[in-house]
Amino acid sequence: MAIRKILVPLSGQYDPEDPESLEQPALETGFVLGRRFDAHVEVFCIEAERSDTRTQLAPWIPGAAVDELLDTIDVESDRRRHRARTLFDTVSARLKPPALSQPGAKEGFSANFIERVGEVRRSLAVRGRLADIIVTARPPLATDTDRPLMLEVALRETGRPVLICSKTTGETFGQHVAVAWNGSAEASRAVAMAMDFLAAAEDVVVITINEGEPFEPNAENLVDFLRWHGVGARSITLDSTAVSAGDILLEQIGEAGADMLVMGAYTRDRIRRLIFGSVTGTVLSRATLPVLMVD
Repeated sequence: MAIRKILVPLSGQYDPEDPESLEQPALETGFVLGRRFDAHVEVFCIEAERSDTRTQLAPWIPGAAVDELLDTIDVESDRRRHRARTLFDTVSARLKPPALSQPGAKEGFSANFIERVGEVRRSLAVRGRLADIIVTARPPLATDTDRPLMLEVALRETGRPVLICSKTTGETFGQHVAVAWNGSAEASRAVAMAMDFLAAAEDVVVITINEGEPFEPNAENLVDFLRWHGVGARSITLDSTAVSAGDILLEQIGEAGADMLVMGAYTRDRIRRLIFGSVTGTVLSRATLPVLMVD
């Protein structure tokens, strides 16, 4: 899959204790990929409509209190938009992407910033479906089941690969790629959509976890498939223990020296997730390397 358009959604969220921890790594990584693949980076700031916010408030709140609350929300929304635009301007001044808002005008790396007012879930879903890859930050998650709205929408409602960044992603990630493989359709889509990364990697390792149920296609089948694409890969199969599959996966990724993970999201049925836990949730909440996920 050729990467020509990269979407980086920004919310303008801010953590006073660590102001660079939320969205700056995602924007910088989007620009890194834009330069790497000669692609266009669209930075997208979404703002909820005031009428939508009003309808979400409890009906028993007095009208004057609603208006006061909406005014407060509007002030904070303005601040978030300003932070998002300032972040784009600051990173652009340092990395200097050519400005471009219309397709086909030139080849190579470019970027633009757009703002839209609308329902956040629908706006991001619609915009994301026409991107080759979506780059998002990894926000702090309280539990393995915690899902910020923008990340959830990007994963579940766009059908596109989502690259989830950490603070330490850096510019050279993707040289040593781990693929979490369980034979599922989601894992297969993740491999197909990550082929540009896999083809450019110096080392690819396919990691499977044996949980007592054999599956097909297996890891060696995937290694053979990758060879057809000129990708030399090796496989590692680990036995499941009392430790969760997600923790086993993350430990093996560290031992393999991987700097990027490719995996399908939510590949277990709901009952199995309740019993065994969610590998997706573990990776999202605990991984420290960039993760390309596809649902």
